Amino acid sequence: MAGTWVGTSVKRKQDGRLLTGRGTYVDDMQLPHMLYCGVFRSVYAHARIRSVDVSEALAQPGIVAAITGADVADYPLPAVIDAATFGQKDVTGHAFPLAVDKVRYAGEPVAAIAGVDRYVVEDALELIRAQYEPLPPVLGIEQAMRADAPLLYDAWGDNIHLRWQVDMGDVEGAFAHADHVFRERLYEHRYSGFPMEARCVLASYNSADGKLDVWSSTQAPFQARMYIARTLKLPEQNVRVVVPDLGGGFGNKLNWSADIVPCLLSLRTGRPVKWTETRTENLQASPHSRDYVYDVQVACRNDGTIEGVKLQMIADAGVEGANRGAAVATLLVAGSYVLGPYKIANLRLDQIAVVTNKSFYCAYRGYGKDMANRVLERMINIMARELGMAPEQIRMKNYIQPHEYPYRQTTGVLYDSGNMPEITRRALARVDFEQLAADKARLRNEGIYLGVGMAAKLEPSGGAVPNSIFNGFEGAAVKITSEGGITLATSLVDMGQGVETTLAQVVADEFGVSPDDVRVIEGDTDMTPIGGAGFSSRGAVWTASCVLEASRKLKQKVLKVAANLLQVAADTVELKDGTVFVSADPERSLTLQDIGRAAYFWPGPYAAFPLELLADDASLEVTSYWTSPSPPTSWEPPVCLYTTHPSSFEVAIVQIDGGTGRLEVRKYICVHDCGKLINPMIVEGQVHGGTLQGIGGAVYEQLVYDENGQLLTTTFMDYLIPTAMEAPDMEVEHFESPSPFTPLGTKGMGEGSTIASPSVIINAVEDALGVTVKSTPLTPERVLALIREAQQQAGTPGPA
Repeated sequence: MAGTWVGTSVKRKQDGRLLTGRGTYVDDMQLPHMLYCGVFRSVYAHARIRSVDVSEALAQPGIVAAITGADVADYPLPAVIDAATFGQKDVTGHAFPLAVDKVRYAGEPVAAIAGVDRYVVEDALELIRAQYEPLPPVLGIEQAMRADAPLLYDAWGDNIHLRWQVDMGDVEGAFAHADHVFRERLYEHRYSGFPMEARCVLASYNSADGKLDVWSSTQAPFQARMYIARTLKLPEQNVRVVVPDLGGGFGNKLNWSADIVPCLLSLRTGRPVKWTETRTENLQASPHSRDYVYDVQVACRNDGTIEGVKLQMIADAGVEGANRGAAVATLLVAGSYVLGPYKIANLRLDQIAVVTNKSFYCAYRGYGKDMANRVLERMINIMARELGMAPEQIRMKNYIQPHEYPYRQTTGVLYDSGNMPEITRRALARVDFEQLAADKARLRNEGIYLGVGMAAKLEPSGGAVPNSIFNGFEGAAVKITSEGGITLATSLVDMGQGVETTLAQVVADEFGVSPDDVRVIEGDTDMTPIGGAGFSSRGAVWTASCVLEASRKLKQKVLKVAANLLQVAADTVELKDGTVFVSADPERSLTLQDIGRAAYFWPGPYAAFPLELLADDASLEVTSYWTSPSPPTSWEPPVCLYTTHPSSFEVAIVQIDGGTGRLEVRKYICVHDCGKLINPMIVEGQVHGGTLQGIGGAVYEQLVYDENGQLLTTTFMDYLIPTAMEAPDMEVEHFESPSPFTPLGTKGMGEGSTIASPSVIINAVEDALGVTVKSTPLTPERVLALIREAQQQAGTPGPA
């Protein structure tokens, strides 16, 4: 029925196909005469390349081609993002698909070969010989910042990739008149997303027509096309990128430097070439994230009103974060949104990214919003203990109020809508604090420590990044077929967020049909309108908006065609349940199938279309583009990087075993506001997944390097990812404050609780033990150290 699908929980269309093993991923694909690519990688974290000899490998039966840095010296990797106004140093000319003169992290590609099967390729890789001149590696933030540190890029003169310093408001005045100034230096470790499906590329170049077809496990096919074409100096229209089924993204698949190697080998051989990343390669040489230290000062009154914030945040961007990846800008996002949902008039920022001899920095679910969240959500917890206040009291004192939206934050960003006080009240109402206090006292005698942690979350969503290839528009094409079916073409790629289902729900409402009547075509640069695709939770913001606009425009065409066929005025007909009928005489009607047949079969448009359409657009198809009403014109304030701002308030109850340091999340509560919900069940699933991902980052996952720059966590035996067994009991409640900036009132929410859940868990541990957590992850060893610290502070055998 019409108008009933948006807001309804509908099972994802693709689940049956994927769960029964009938999906098609890049590695499933086979082409005639296909070759397999293998990559020879550096064993050093930092070294000059003296020579690379592939002759013995090339001599092996079945090996067809080999390339080294000498073959890619004319193909520098282009910038994905350019933040030169913030002191971002240019990596172009230093970053290549294969290392040219110098290796800058262990695992960096040095050479590549193509052979007839994976086995001969793996054997031949063992025969490549490389000679290096080892250099001292730079392995951490403090070392990178030293004046005498080895340089990754000699021309830079230091290891600073980006630095943004700015004062907003009267910072010194705010601190001079404050009743209290709290200061902490806190650290979050290095980890990332590592999807179930690692990166995979199948490239096929046809020299007869000069076309390069690329099947890639990327989140953003049009951005991949731009990047590949620019790197290989090909006309962009001659490059086609297709994304089949995608086994997860999380921002980790918004990089394409690895795609260039199989593409170049295909150009060289004239044959299809497939490269499939191993899990060790994935951990060693794919995007890394987090890994930053933040020195924060907060000035406040006795009643908890926050007067000002000073923040220096330094991130370890690995080898770089602008050409191979795009995460150097996370420092800019973190600074722009560090004030979160709070009214704070005075802010000093010093945001720094340094380069080290580790894998490159790229997006991971959160993209700086997590970094922003950690600052005040951690500090409010610390302030509350010192001031003798409940942390929720401080938050309530400083929240932006519902009537103040749209709200221009001190940093210049524009918040669309929200109601933090209400969702905070709703979340706290779900916690039995009296029973929790009783359990806490009882279990402490047994050496078990309970704690409750909480955090507010702002989730800027639907972004378009200035001075980058992440563009500021989104396209969709909606078409009625000759049988009355509906197809939707979108550049948005489904990586688990339910694109095929939710967008079909939007279309179905406009035409009064079932989502099953709508076929969604996605992820093919030759078949869909150009768009920004899968990043920054754009689906419910940009894509759903342009799908709605295209559907509404096509609906008006359908009504005009039907009225012409029924020989009545267009304003006298309406569409319901897939049928157009005369309002005053419902028996006079035409189904979408009737209209489709009339439009497509002779005499077709000559009889079906009124003259105004016949002269202008005699089709049952509309392509529409949507752009944000608050455009991101530059990085300078006022800047609107994100169109919408979902929010949540989240609470966790944790249990710590005093003997082993084992931390268990017993319960997790999230009251979430992402505006108008399209599919509540899918939203809830995103919250569940994001929460567990954030718990994994806070407790289990860590990329560990030794003193030589060798990654030690190279398999999932060492890099621990939580499973369903570690998932807590979860309660999710939805609250809707529709966005005034989107036609449906929707907001994004794909990054979800990944942003706030580490803050929540850390705060809960602090509540349990009564000490400040200075660094993560919260492994049993670190938790035991915190327990000993609490004992020493209290002078007792257990936490106070």
